[in-house]
Amino acid sequence: MTIHAKRPSSHARRAPARRAALVAALFGLIACAGGDGGDATSDAVTTVMSSQASSISTSGDGDPTAPGTSAGATGSSSGAPATTSGETGDASETSASTTFEDPFETVGSDSFTSGFETEGGQDCQTQVDLVFVMDVSTSMGPILAKLESEIATVDAAIKALDLGAPITPRYGLVVFVDDTKLIASGEPLPDVALIQSHFNTWYTFTQGNTQTSGMGLNNDWPENTLDALHQAANEFQWGDIEDTLRLVIHTTDDTFGEKPAVQSGVPIQHTYLETVLLLQTRQIRVFSFADADWTGGPLNNVNVSYGFFEPYNGHTEIPVATDGGAFNINDVLNGDLSLSAAINESVEQSLCKQYIPQ
Repeated sequence: MTIHAKRPSSHARRAPARRAALVAALFGLIACAGGDGGDATSDAVTTVMSSQASSISTSGDGDPTAPGTSAGATGSSSGAPATTSGETGDASETSASTTFEDPFETVGSDSFTSGFETEGGQDCQTQVDLVFVMDVSTSMGPILAKLESEIATVDAAIKALDLGAPITPRYGLVVFVDDTKLIASGEPLPDVALIQSHFNTWYTFTQGNTQTSGMGLNNDWPENTLDALHQAANEFQWGDIEDTLRLVIHTTDDTFGEKPAVQSGVPIQHTYLETVLLLQTRQIRVFSFADADWTGGPLNNVNVSYGFFEPYNGHTEIPVATDGGAFNINDVLNGDLSLSAAINESVEQSLCKQYIPQ
């Protein structure tokens, strides 16, 4: 399947494909934690690192070294992410400079044409687990509303994929503010109407500006992306890794804290690297809809793209590290990017692609 795309502007960053010039390096090993429902992966993961080195590409988003300050947080002029209230981690680290050769593309259509091309003889996976990891703070209501209205389009397009056997997508949901909540105890939702009803419920929830537990207000602007992604990777009941595409659709319009930060009284449980390595071990691709336009923070003037579109404290951004991709959430809100088309493109371009973490 090929999605029709235009190239007049830069909206979606894709993880780079395997290149002849890529130099493999051992990145790290972690022990696999928690049950994984038939996961055939090893207890350790070998991560491929890129040897490319050049300057950060901002794609017209502005000067990546310009500071952005706001109450309770300071944007680093050295390219490091903003620190959070109560965070004791070292905020002096600077981001590694990298430029990716892959072009940015704009998704402007829900139209698809049939036919798959495999990468390097990789067999296509025949089932899809699609887990939504969603910021449900007050500003995210419009995204939940769009998902509620467009999830049926996503479901129909996945079921229409011709791989010689029917695909019945299974859905999951993790919601987060500063705390996190796993819906249905991680049990897959086989009916699109169920996930649609959950989107409606959490859309209503966003109007209250509280934590997902309903206890305590959301008093700061960073949200808890890392613990939410970790929970999705560790506790959702993923299908067999041999034939199931494991894909996370992650949405947020702000940055995140990492352990040992405390946000609105909620201690963050995991570090950036812990989260990335668990996602890699479980072979989960993350496609993030995040802010790439210096419109984060209380005054909408902070660069919150670190970890999504730019390296975070010298570490590869999550979508690239997990062989996924990133989309500018503001393009969805402005009507310049079709949410359902972007999700379907992410699915169909991953089904026959070998998982290569960066």
